[in-house]
Amino acid sequence: MMETALSLLRLYGEWGVETAVGDSPVDQRLARLGKMHFPAEEPALRRATDGRLTGPNSSTMPPTRPPAGQNVPRAAPSGEPPRAVPAAPQSGPALLAHTLEQARALAAGANTPEALRAAMDGFSACALRTTAMHTLFPTGPVQAPLMIIGDAPDADEDRSGEVFSGLCGDLLARMLTPLGLNRQTLLLATALPWRPPGGRAPTEAELKQCRPFLERAITLFTPQRLLLCGRLSARMLLDAQTPLPRRNWGESAIAGLAAPLPALVMRHPLQLRASATARKEIWQDLMLVAQTLQQAP
Repeated sequence: MMETALSLLRLYGEWGVETAVGDSPVDQRLARLGKMHFPAEEPALRRATDGRLTGPNSSTMPPTRPPAGQNVPRAAPSGEPPRAVPAAPQSGPALLAHTLEQARALAAGANTPEALRAAMDGFSACALRTTAMHTLFPTGPVQAPLMIIGDAPDADEDRSGEVFSGLCGDLLARMLTPLGLNRQTLLLATALPWRPPGGRAPTEAELKQCRPFLERAITLFTPQRLLLCGRLSARMLLDAQTPLPRRNWGESAIAGLAAPLPALVMRHPLQLRASATARKEIWQDLMLVAQTLQQAP
């Protein structure tokens, strides 16, 4: 009985369920809010010397914060009128352009891997950031001979916060061991830093929002080659009109790098279980990778 209940909870977690529903209807929007104070309820509000608001019952209220995404003009020097800050667009193409500009600015402003991770953790404009359990960040050494980029994080990766963990990590180890490669010497990453709810396909807008962070990570870690495992990473880093052929190295132009990086597209490790044909293609690609690394200076 207990195992059945735990299995059901794991299923709910993979589906992205966050709130339990009871017998009585509850407005979840209001349930997440605290008590609201209106002028009619507290007409004698005054500002205390420490900047907080106090009411007639002497209880204190913390300073109110603007809603997320709302721009508030900063206090101007004495004698100068406050400067008006344009509000962020609320929806449509203008909102997407605004969030893309935010993502590019945050990524470009990160000069170290640690700063980039902090910027990604603080980027809430992408809906995936608010639903995922962890932010998946590349792991591995700087200037690694090979950077392996997978698809969107799966359930195991999202729960653990570790790139290529769980079944995907086991299959990757089975791919690398015969070639004498160790994952500790390679740079590992996912195409998206956050798992879409329930493992759904990401939207075009979400791909555009996440791409600046992936490109900036490549720029900061400076790997020598890219191994793109799956369609999603190839779609994000390559021109969709000119896809790279399989079993052949091509070039991927990365924003911030002076020259394109050699890139190879292959199947994702999870496709080792798909068919004998898939395993054969994966092995042929791995042989090409091993030969290339052996010939590299």
